Order: sequence, then structure tokens, then C-alpha cells
Amino acid sequence: MGTTTKRTKRAKPTKSHPISGVQALQVLSMLKQNHPELESEILQLSSRVFNDVSIEDVAQEVYYALNNLEAHDCWEASGRQWGGGYRDEYEVADEMIREAFSPFLFQINTFHTVGEFASELAYIEGVLMGLYRFQKEATTDFSDYTEDYPDTFASDILSDWSHRHPDDSSSLETLHSFLSEKCPSWADSFIAK
Repeated sequence: MGTTTKRTKRAKPTKSHPISGVQALQVLSMLKQNHPELESEILQLSSRVFNDVSIEDVAQEVYYALNNLEAHDCWEASGRQWGGGYRDEYEVADEMIREAFSPFLFQINTFHTVGEFASELAYIEGVLMGLYRFQKEATTDFSDYTEDYPDTFASDILSDWSHRHPDDSSSLETLHSFLSEKCPSWADSFIAK
């Protein structure tokens, strides 16, 4: 007679649940509470994720945020208003541009506030590269409204950075080299060697 094989129960694969960011933070908090020995590793990983700045990715995000603005949206929001009054299309365009760009300024300030100056600098380089690319390669019909904004934003960002880091000549040289290579027409305009 043949041999019989004993059937064993297979372990069910672990299920992954799509959770929100808030829920992920709750899970992380519970892990930290239940396993205090993980706190150091959690802090290290959090720092690594927070400071993982890809200049190319930031540049692409800036470019797309500005290049996705459409003149049609501006025209729709401007003119006579239902509740009375009038909104100038250039005012509306200004609001749209500033709203699209504000998350990048916020992130620069966040890096600075928490003292992650190397990440702040890398992020600024990405923002500058995205602005420069937008200035040179914009395909949106909205670009008529944005003509001066890349220069203005770049100048403001570099001015703020210089005021925040007045004695950081090494990073200033890094910025100048970066601009010379990636944004050549801005290099001498915005940063004196």
C-alpha cells in the first residue's frame, strides 16, 4: 500500500491593509509604546525619510506644479463676480501661482526650522532647478502670466537663505557651483562669488 501524507495547515499570508497617514502614525506610536527599544531605530528611520531629498524629484515637482496651471482656470475665476465686484485676471493669476508654489516654500522653512541645513540646501537646489526649467521650457498657456515669477522666486529664496546662513561660505560656494552648472543664466545674477 501507498504511504499517506499528513496534511498540515498552511500559514495564511499576512494581509496588508491600505491605511491613511494618520493611521500609520497611530501604528508607529503603538509600536513605540509596546516596544520602547525600537524608539531609537524609529527616530533614525524617520530622520532618513525626512531628509531624503532628491534634487531631480523636487525640480520635477516644481516644474509640474507651475506648468499645470491653466489660463482657462484664471479666466474662469476673474471678471465680474456673482456676489458683486470684479477680480482682475492678473490678481487671480498671482494667487494661483503663489498657491501652487507655497508648498515648496513651506518645505524649505520646515527644513530650516528643524535645523536640517544640508536638506534645506538640497531642497533649495531642486526648487531652483525646477523654476529654471519652468522659465526655459514651460508649455502651459498660463506662462504669459508667470513671466517674472521664476526670477523673483529664485531671488527671494536665495536672499532668505543668505540671511539665514550669513557665515556659511562653503554652502554659498556650493550654491554658486550648482547655479553655474544647472541654471547658468542665474549664477552671476543671484550669487556673487
